[in-house]
Amino acid sequence: MATDSDSRAGVTITRNRFVRFLFTNEYVQPAVNLLTVGLFFYAIYRAAVGPADASANFGAVAFFDLWWSPVMILSLLVFGRIWCFFCPLGAIVRFTQRFGLDRHFPMYTHRKWLVYGLPISILSLTALTFALARWPMYKVGVAYTPSLVPYYWLAILGVAVAVSLVYQRQAFCRYVCPATGVMSVTAKLSPFEVAQTPETGVQCATLEYRSEYLSTDRRCTACMKCTTERPDEDVELRVRWPGSTIVTERIPLVDEAIVALVIWAVFPIDHVLGDAVESTALVGSLPGVLAPTTAYLVSIVATILGFTAVHRLASDWSGLEWTESFTKFGLAYAPLGIMYSLGAHVVGGLLESGGESLNAFANGLGIPLDLPAGADPAIVSAWDEVFVTAWLWLAVAWSALIAWQVATAMTDSKSRALRAFLPHLALMSVSTFLVVVHLSH
Repeated sequence: MATDSDSRAGVTITRNRFVRFLFTNEYVQPAVNLLTVGLFFYAIYRAAVGPADASANFGAVAFFDLWWSPVMILSLLVFGRIWCFFCPLGAIVRFTQRFGLDRHFPMYTHRKWLVYGLPISILSLTALTFALARWPMYKVGVAYTPSLVPYYWLAILGVAVAVSLVYQRQAFCRYVCPATGVMSVTAKLSPFEVAQTPETGVQCATLEYRSEYLSTDRRCTACMKCTTERPDEDVELRVRWPGSTIVTERIPLVDEAIVALVIWAVFPIDHVLGDAVESTALVGSLPGVLAPTTAYLVSIVATILGFTAVHRLASDWSGLEWTESFTKFGLAYAPLGIMYSLGAHVVGGLLESGGESLNAFANGLGIPLDLPAGADPAIVSAWDEVFVTAWLWLAVAWSALIAWQVATAMTDSKSRALRAFLPHLALMSVSTFLVVVHLSH
């Protein structure tokens, strides 16, 4: 639960007795987690014993058609890291770390490596784990092969338990979980934040800064310790323009910018560059999963290097300090990946097969449901047209607005701001144009 000491106006949601009960009663989250952990293992079991057709398999549908998209993506975009409140892995981590060695995670050595003059820390592990976790989903085919689903989730669970048995303060959730890096970035894009109004004096369960309260939600795991230990303190729902935190954040982290670039790489860029690389004679001739894996890696590396080259031009041209400007401009690219995923996988996926997914999920729980498999083909076609002609360009506008705000905040004149901004606007526009051309064909 992020806490902030400023005086921004917000709606005090804990004035409602029911909401205050949900936030401050220490038994609410454990009860919710019992349900989500049970559902987690039930989905793994049903994936193993259910039909081979992924669209009819309860486990495959629960994990890949409903959980990640749309539930995770929508919750991340609207309320930041709120999913951590419900996460079954987080609940398991909180339980198993009670029996662990209670050591500090290695980030406390404060070691950083310089790469292109950028201080890279252990936090970049989240970019790696996200890329690694997504790789088997679509490159190996886990999302389409229910028999592989148990191996996939039990492997992640094994890592979570192992880390929690060694390190304290939900280290897996903050530094290793494949979703945590994505959450730290999307939390900056959400229009709402939930925060306590004063400094509570409660030492945050995931405390990593020298303060008595968690001053940012970038590593919040929604453990609710801050609200359950101080139930009399007010909790506010605040409204902010999406992306404002990127501009105003006092401690920008290069590692989070790398996560934002990886998000951009694995969603729109890989669909264009990855397909092109895989279709070449050299890569296409590789056996098994090596071809799609190579294309996937090329997309990620090319995205990061391409951004680095463009930003080198922008920073030299405008005279901006390299590290901080790399970080803030890198984060500005996050909407390009998030909006692509939202439009293609959430809206597009629900329109094409949302009814079929809900039927499989409900029937797996013993609830008879017989919705149409998807929307009318004319509606699906209309959305596909809106997606390529307007939606993706709306993402460019959002990213460009953040980049412009960053440029003006970091420079002392409009001319310098333009020199910092224009190379990035060009990269955003050209890359999106190539994505649109690819999708149109």
